[in-house]
Amino acid sequence: MGAKILVVGSINMDLVVRAQRFPVAGETLRGEGFKVVPGGKGSNQAVAASRLGGSVKMVGRVGADTFGPTLRKTLEDAGVDATEVKADPNAATGVAFIILDASGQNSIIIAQGANLSVRPEDLRTLEPLFEKSDVLLLQLEIPMESVEAAVKMAKEKDVKVVVDAGPPTPLSDELIKQIDVLSPNETEASALLGREVAATAQDAKKACKELLAKGAGSVVFKLGERGCMIATEKGTERLPSYIVDVVDTTGAGDAFTAALAVALGEGKDLKEASAFASAAGALAVTKFGAQPSMPSRADADKFLANPPKTRD
Repeated sequence: MGAKILVVGSINMDLVVRAQRFPVAGETLRGEGFKVVPGGKGSNQAVAASRLGGSVKMVGRVGADTFGPTLRKTLEDAGVDATEVKADPNAATGVAFIILDASGQNSIIIAQGANLSVRPEDLRTLEPLFEKSDVLLLQLEIPMESVEAAVKMAKEKDVKVVVDAGPPTPLSDELIKQIDVLSPNETEASALLGREVAATAQDAKKACKELLAKGAGSVVFKLGERGCMIATEKGTERLPSYIVDVVDTTGAGDAFTAALAVALGEGKDLKEASAFASAAGALAVTKFGAQPSMPSRADADKFLANPPKTRD
């Protein structure tokens, strides 16, 4: 059995359309290739962690609509234990409206819906799930008080806490001090630090040091095509990204963070785990859709056995 990963987070249905470019204010563009694809950062990461060899349990909420059962089944089909994915009869399932431009970059608007129904009091009834987990994997698409409650329970059970800092949301210093691995990109780091952070190695290094000073156990800063920056009290190091053909960047960060959690749960150190995460993220951008693009463990291992060239 692989690393035991507990994911507490969001579950959405992604409504995706392609366009040559993103519209400007007041503009209507013709799109093409509309698809409805399972998504949500929590659900994406649960699926990715399972495909990458983790033993995954998911806690989340869907709505009392046609999307809910579909999303729950998608999790189960990927090998995720979705027992604690419940339907809120008074809410709609969360949805994400995604535009992909010609280069595969995305622009996203989220309606949280039933994701707001993940409440601290519900989590407190799930103590056995925390006790049996190696890693708690969180994102920021559920209420902050629920994120805080989940982190508190994990620390009480000596469970490693990995937090994907998306979408951009400020976190209290008290919460940051309880996070073992904090993983932002530049916009998320900007929200965490209250200043603009650029997607450069130099600014990432500075941001990592500031987040460590706030009390984070370690930081893995996602730099997209520039790779990632890892930081601990021993220092910082940038790992380059792999050169691949980009089809769709949606969900690449989720594949990265899920792989990071799986590798850490298996006992790998932060650098080794981040290299594995970089491979998963690279594989994810080569396919369309969030969850459909999440790689298998076999794919990731094969990729790392004969990796493509990296960017400097």
